[in-house]
Amino acid sequence: MWRLIQSNRLQSRFSVGLRYYAKSTKKVSIPATNNLKKLNFVIPNYISVNKLSNLLNCRSEQLVEDLTGLGFANVTQNYILSREYVELILQEYNYELPASRRLLNAQTVYDELKSPINPRLLNKRPPVVTIMGHVDHGKTTIIDHLRKSSVVSQEHGGITQHIGAFQIVTPLSKRKITFLDTPGHAAFLKMRERGANITDIIVLVVSIEDSIMPQTIEAIKHAKNSGNETIIAITKIDKIKQPKERERALERITADLLVHDIQLEQVGGDVQVVPLSARSGENMDLLEESIILLSDVMDIRAEDSIKIAAEGWVLESQVKKSVGNVATVLLKKGCLQKGNILVCGNTYCKVRNLLDGAGRPVTKAMPSDAVEVLGWREVPEAGDQVVQAKNEAQAKKYNAKRVALLQVEEQAVNVERLNLERGIKKEEEEAQDKDVNSEANSDSKLGIGPKKVNFIVKADVSGSAEAIKESIAALGNGEVVCNVISSSVGFPAESDLKMAQITDSKVLCFNLGSMPSEVINNRKGVDVRQYNVIYKLIEDVIQILTDNLEPVYETKHVAQIDVREIFEFTLKKKVIKIAGCRVESGKISRNSAVQILRGDQVVFDGKLATLKQGKNDSLEVSKGSECGITFENGFEGYEAGDKIMVYERQRVPRYL
Repeated sequence: MWRLIQSNRLQSRFSVGLRYYAKSTKKVSIPATNNLKKLNFVIPNYISVNKLSNLLNCRSEQLVEDLTGLGFANVTQNYILSREYVELILQEYNYELPASRRLLNAQTVYDELKSPINPRLLNKRPPVVTIMGHVDHGKTTIIDHLRKSSVVSQEHGGITQHIGAFQIVTPLSKRKITFLDTPGHAAFLKMRERGANITDIIVLVVSIEDSIMPQTIEAIKHAKNSGNETIIAITKIDKIKQPKERERALERITADLLVHDIQLEQVGGDVQVVPLSARSGENMDLLEESIILLSDVMDIRAEDSIKIAAEGWVLESQVKKSVGNVATVLLKKGCLQKGNILVCGNTYCKVRNLLDGAGRPVTKAMPSDAVEVLGWREVPEAGDQVVQAKNEAQAKKYNAKRVALLQVEEQAVNVERLNLERGIKKEEEEAQDKDVNSEANSDSKLGIGPKKVNFIVKADVSGSAEAIKESIAALGNGEVVCNVISSSVGFPAESDLKMAQITDSKVLCFNLGSMPSEVINNRKGVDVRQYNVIYKLIEDVIQILTDNLEPVYETKHVAQIDVREIFEFTLKKKVIKIAGCRVESGKISRNSAVQILRGDQVVFDGKLATLKQGKNDSLEVSKGSECGITFENGFEGYEAGDKIMVYERQRVPRYL
């Protein structure tokens, strides 16, 4: 569904035009004839009003007037129209348009490669189950118990920071289940959204100690939006030994779930609740039984024949030193084998090898299998759909078509921005002619905005790179903002360091292990920072942004000196005035910043030229001592009775 929503957004511009047309009440002066005119030119993707008027052989002023009548705002002769708008206008001008073509965009271009559904090939497949919930509520421990491994001990900071895909054979029913272990930290919002939308069943983990927490609420929202079936797993029940206390805790969680509109079985709903302990193994067999039972009720099926095009989703992607570009693909349809050609995003792949979750080579992958696919020309993006092509030529063709559509979509954004800027400029010119808001207009032209602090993100897998980018991109305020120049997989390359040098960016490396010394101590002087836990990375970025806030200082008086008498001293026929002073409080040093006050008036603000006690220079004079002082720049406008205030400018801590 979320892919369909993204696709529909790209059609919104044409829909806006239709709404404008529907609302228009002004009569448009179009040719009054029932005969369709033949179109004698190719409709471009984008064209200005002035050039379109030339092609239509009409006055540009008349076309501007007609467009205004159709509902277009701030139309000028330089206003740029998209192909969809031009087709709408040509219909109004009674032109015969080419046969309607299917509206393609970068998200739907690969749909032409997909095979139609064949009910005869539908067979049962293992359910895909996503584990979701709050940080440290025991998600990975559940999978750890099921597959008898030690994932938890290998994780930095005790949290899962990738989507992990594992297929297990349940010990009781000997049935396969594919588990996706999604991270619970708030930074991995996008990864959890992806997990909720490519799965069949969601196991929502709730700790018996903490009940509903922020990421639990978020997971509930994703589960509802995805429309997937849900099972509630209440974990860590071994921590409460007393039966009555455990029962009260379970009742509290049940009430909290009902508040969030989770229809539990005990109140007449269809959502199963399984209290369990993954550490002790208590009720883990009940969780397995619940998943199998629910999958049987759902009757989950998929086409698993080699006769149809394989389809799936990229869970993770990365660059491995020994094998190159690798992507973890969850297969949803078809049969994937070595030698198949796959397209995904802006890249394609001739499958060189398939590896299972344990890193062992496999000959083929069936629906619900999660396998590592080797042989990608470029690293695909996590979350992109994978579709099988007939051959490499077809893959290249559709890749090129997708790149072209992406360029058109990018042009659309630029065109809309250009039209908006021209509309604003037109309004400003009209306002200036009327002498209205001239001051605001001049301010708007200054283009003053927040300071951008640049970062380049490098991570071990694309899901982490995406999640980090999403997490830090929103940091900042009206004065300073975070600007992610790029985010990608692998060690920082020479091009990354050069880009960081040009853009004055800091390179944030996440989970990359030990990096070469030539990267850390690079000759370009680029600041390269390494992290294993995302909390630390986000905290560091916040600190960097805070350090880039405009400094605010406050003045603190640390000493007071009274000018008692003025002495004159002749040196080389030049008379020098010296202030004879007494330190009343604090201490004054040779490099002190001072103000001379005469009443409430500041007559001098600067530093000392000399500080003497008797005939000797002094570095510092303390309270109760007398001294002679002269001031920088030859200032001698002081008088007996003035007060000298020694001050320090202290930076006031600021926060985002």
